[in-house]
Amino acid sequence: MHPILEKRRDYNHKPTRKRQMEKTNDRQELRERIIGAATQLFRCHGIKQVRMDDVASALGISKKTLYEVFTDKEALLLEVVKLTSGALCVGIRDILACSTNVVEQIFLLYKRVIEHSREVNPLFFIELTRYAEVEMYFDHMHAEHACYVKEWLMQGVKQGLLRDDINYDLFLQQDGFQIDKLLKNPSVREYTAEVIYRSVVLVLLRGLATEKGLKVIEEIKIED
Repeated sequence: MHPILEKRRDYNHKPTRKRQMEKTNDRQELRERIIGAATQLFRCHGIKQVRMDDVASALGISKKTLYEVFTDKEALLLEVVKLTSGALCVGIRDILACSTNVVEQIFLLYKRVIEHSREVNPLFFIELTRYAEVEMYFDHMHAEHACYVKEWLMQGVKQGLLRDDINYDLFLQQDGFQIDKLLKNPSVREYTAEVIYRSVVLVLLRGLATEKGLKVIEEIKIED
């Protein structure tokens, strides 16, 4: 090809690539805005009451534009759950960095969960069970994290805070400290996360604790 024509071809393609990059960035920004708006709506009103129309209206975009990014409500909800789970994981890492005492870490973790649940409509947790892909995601996450949770509890055993005569594999198979499953149970809808924590999680923790661990529990003040 003639050098002049080659140069002209390159010149013509550069703006196209730039526009493509700008379009990709715009789409990613829109995607993040949609997830953010949906998160706020779901947390405030629950899932069932929020329509895709509501999400589009909150952002001032058309429903067609919304469906170009997310094919349906469940796909959007799944991304909201992933984002929320990711933020919780960051919080867990911060907690683990604050203390090496496993019992203290458990208290701090569930305090974080309680603070989070205070800001969320209870219907959100209950209605999650209606979405198969979301439930599959939770099951995958729980299975993936089970080995890490067991290692965490065994660290408590080494510290002399948790009993060494407990089958922790069996304990975790029975949901262990998975408070999210409790929050999704319609029968506990009338109770706050604090009541669930004190009546279920705290009881479980006391059952796992050694005398040394019980002393730590008594020393820790849980704020209402």
